[in-house]
Amino acid sequence: MNTTLLRGMGCALLSSWLTAGAASDWPQWRGPQRDGRLIESSPLADQWPTSGIKKLWDSEEMPSDDSGGFSSPIAAGGKVFVSVVWHREVPSETRAIDDIVMRQLGYQSVAGWPKDIVANMEKTRRELDPNLMGAEYDKFVQDWLEKHLDAKKRQTSAGFVRGRFNRRNDAIPLEVYDKLLTVSKKRFPSQAAMEEWVNAQNFGEKLAKEIIAAVPPTMREADDVVLCLDLATGKTLWTFKAPGEPVGRMASSTPCLAEGKVFALGSLNCYAVDAQTGQRVWAAPLPAKGPASSPLVAEGLVVANAGKLIAFDAATGKQLWTQAKAGGGNASPVVWKCGEKSVVICNGKALTGVDLKTGALLWTTPAGGDCTPALAADLLAVQTSNAKIGIMAGKLTATNFVQTWTLPYDPLRSQSSPLIMDGHVYLMDDNFHWCFDLATGKQLWKEKVPSSTISSPVLADGKAYLLVNGGAKIMMLKLTPEKCTQLGQASVRALGVPSPAIADGKLILRGRKGVTCYSLTTPTP
Repeated sequence: MNTTLLRGMGCALLSSWLTAGAASDWPQWRGPQRDGRLIESSPLADQWPTSGIKKLWDSEEMPSDDSGGFSSPIAAGGKVFVSVVWHREVPSETRAIDDIVMRQLGYQSVAGWPKDIVANMEKTRRELDPNLMGAEYDKFVQDWLEKHLDAKKRQTSAGFVRGRFNRRNDAIPLEVYDKLLTVSKKRFPSQAAMEEWVNAQNFGEKLAKEIIAAVPPTMREADDVVLCLDLATGKTLWTFKAPGEPVGRMASSTPCLAEGKVFALGSLNCYAVDAQTGQRVWAAPLPAKGPASSPLVAEGLVVANAGKLIAFDAATGKQLWTQAKAGGGNASPVVWKCGEKSVVICNGKALTGVDLKTGALLWTTPAGGDCTPALAADLLAVQTSNAKIGIMAGKLTATNFVQTWTLPYDPLRSQSSPLIMDGHVYLMDDNFHWCFDLATGKQLWKEKVPSSTISSPVLADGKAYLLVNGGAKIMMLKLTPEKCTQLGQASVRALGVPSPAIADGKLILRGRKGVTCYSLTTPTP
C-alpha cells in the first residue's frame, strides 16, 4: 500500500458528489474529487489517428473572453452545464473609453517598468528604419527584447513591444494612454461630448480619429446565465437567466452540480438552479462582483471565494459565515476532512485553512496566486505566485499546515493546478513541465515546453490531457516518474484558459463561440 496514503489514513479530500453521483462524471471544477482526476473512466484510445479526434457536436453560440469569460464546462448525468456572465452591446447615446477600448488601442501598463527602459523603447520605435523588414526585423526585435527585458517581462510584454515597433511613429504615445485612463471609468453623455473631449486634448487629427473610431455606439449590459446541454447531442435543454452587471473576462467561474442543483457564481449573486428544470431555487449576493473562482459544495454548504471566503446554506442560500482573512484572487477552494474536522483550503492572498462549519481561520502560510491546491491524503501541493516559494508542498493536520519543501520559481502565470498521482506531483506550467516526489520534493524530470496556456491538465484512464498553444491543440500524455511521453496531439481550437472536462468517454471543451465535444474512445472499425 502507498505509504503516503497510510500517513493520511482517516484524513482525505472530501467530495459531496461522491456520495450522490457517479465517479465517472465531471460535476465540478477539476472533476469529482476536485483534483483533476476522473475516478472511473470507460477505456479511452491510447493513440489518435493523424486526422485528429472525432468531433461529436458544437453547442449553440455563447460569448467568451471580455463578453463571456473563461469558465470551464462540467458534465454529469448525461448533461453538460456551463455558467456565463453573458455580455451584450445595446445601442446607447452614451459613450465610454473603457478597458476594452484601451486594449483595442494597444494599451498595456508600463507603470512598473524602469524609466530608462521605457524611454529606450519609445526612442527605438520612433527611429526604426521603415525599410527594416522580414527576418532582419524579427531578429532586431528579439535582440532588443533580450537586451532590455528580463525573462518574465519578455513573456508578458513581448507582444506589446513588438506592436509598438510595428507601428513605428504611428504608435499611440504613452502619454496619450495616460490621458485616456483619466476618463476610462466615465461615460460621456453623447457622441458629441466624447468627441469634444478627445479633440480638446490636442492629440492631433489622425490620432483623435483613431480613438473616436475605437469607441462603439453601444453600452454593455449583461445577464447571469446557466446553460444545460445534452451530452449526446449538444442540444440546449434549458437556459437559466437573471439580470447581471458587465464585469468582463474576470467572471470565469465554473459551476458545481450537487444535491440535484447547479450552483453558479454570476456577476452579482451565487445561484442555486434546479438541475432538471433550470428553475431558480435561490440567489444570494456575493461580496465582490464577477469572481473567477469556482464554488465548492460540501456537507450542505456552498463555499465561494469572492474577494473573501463566504459560505451559504446549500438548501436555502442563507449566508452562514464570511472569512475576510482567507480567499482573494481567482483560486478555487478545496475541502479536506480529518476526523470530525472539515477544513476549507484556499490559495488566495495566502494559503489558508478555514473551519468549514464555522468559518474560523485555522492557519495561514505565505503562498498566493490562482492555483487550486491538489491533495493526497494529508499532503498538499500547490503552485504559487510568490517567486521565493514557487512550487510548494506540505503536510496537513486538523489545525495546521507544515511546509515540507519548496522550489523557488517565478512563473509567467500561476493558474495551472497540479496533478498528484501515486505519490508524485505533475505540474504542467506555461513554460515547463515537472515531476516531483510528493514527500521529498526531489525533482525527477523537467521539460521546457513552448506552449502558451494556463489551462490545467486532467487525468482519465491513466492518460493526461492538456491544452497547449493557447488552446489550439490538445495533447494526450503518459505521465510516469521516469518521463513524460506524448501519445497524441490533435487540433481542437479551444480557449486556452478553461480546463477540459471528461465524461462518458467524451472530451468537453469551451471554445471561443461555445462548447465543443469530441470522442476519446477508440473508433469502431
